[in-house]
Amino acid sequence: MRLFIGLELTESIKENLAHYIAKLPQGRKGWENPHDFHLTLLFIGETSEENVISILDRMKDVSFKPFSIQIGPIKFFNRRVMYLSILPSEELLLLQKEVEELFPEYVDPHGKSFIPHITVKRWQRYEYDELAEGLRLHPLEPIPLDVNTISLFKSEKDQDNRKYHVIGRQI
Repeated sequence: MRLFIGLELTESIKENLAHYIAKLPQGRKGWENPHDFHLTLLFIGETSEENVISILDRMKDVSFKPFSIQIGPIKFFNRRVMYLSILPSEELLLLQKEVEELFPEYVDPHGKSFIPHITVKRWQRYEYDELAEGLRLHPLEPIPLDVNTISLFKSEKDQDNRKYHVIGRQI
C-alpha cells in the first residue's frame, strides 16, 4: 500500500480549479483529476497494512492551530510537471517540519527541500510552450485554503493515472 500524509482541498476549491483548468490548452493526457488534488506534506511510500494503524495513531501527535494558505499561480518543475504553487506560509512550513519530525523513518536524507505544491499535469516536454501561453492568457488569482486537518492518503494506480483516497484524518 502506497501512502502519504497531506492536505485535502475542499470540494468548492477543486471545482473552482477544474473550471480554471478547462480554460487552458488541453494537449495530450497527463492531467490529474481535480477530485484528486492534494498537497503532500510527507511521502511515506510502500508500507504494509499493519503500519496504517500505527501511522494514524502517531498522526494524533501532530499539533497545530488552524491557519490559512493561498494557492498561487501555476508553475513548472523542469518543464515536465505543471503545478499550483503555494504562496509562502510559515505555518505550513512548521506543520510540514513537525510531520517530518514525527516520522523520521520516512524522510529521504537526500531529498530536496519541501516545495509546497499541487500537481496538475505531467507531460512530455513539447507541450510546455502551448501551456505556458495558455497560462499567460488566463492568470490565476490566489485561492485561500483553510488548513485545520491533515490526512493520510492511499495512492493507487488506475490505468494511466493515480487515484488518491483518504483513509484517515487528524484534526
